[in-house]
Amino acid sequence: MPDSPDLLRFTPVPLQRRARGWTPDAQAAFIAALAQCGIVAHAARSVGCSPRSAYHLRARPGADSFAAAWDWAIEMGLDAARDRAMALIHDDAPRPLFRRGREVGYRTGPDHRIMFAALRSLAGDVEGQRARMPHRLRIDQREAAEQPPSHLL
Repeated sequence: MPDSPDLLRFTPVPLQRRARGWTPDAQAAFIAALAQCGIVAHAARSVGCSPRSAYHLRARPGADSFAAAWDWAIEMGLDAARDRAMALIHDDAPRPLFRRGREVGYRTGPDHRIMFAALRSLAGDVEGQRARMPHRLRIDQREAAEQPPSHLL
């Protein structure tokens, strides 16, 4: 993953060599797809694997680096989805208007349903729920492990 952010770089989970399944390339593509959409099922299917097998892979011994990248990718994907939703708020594309099952015209202007959904997703940030996510602790531990002890500086 040479063009991905450093937070998404990881050591692939060691597995027996197979032609299909969770190869190192499939793992990298999964993390990249997860960073785009934020949905495990979509990302797993995009690489030809099941969501269940993705969770099993994450739980395997030696998957700590993969799990940390997974957590960051979900956060990035959710941020991207929120940004797309906020952009749709300002979209003035015509939407069909129906009465009694018949199309009677078009409505233009912002779609308030999308706006309220985007605002609900932001509420977790305001209440600090995202700051308490377990992956934050895992990333902090990862960074601390990479830094040399202070007595060696």
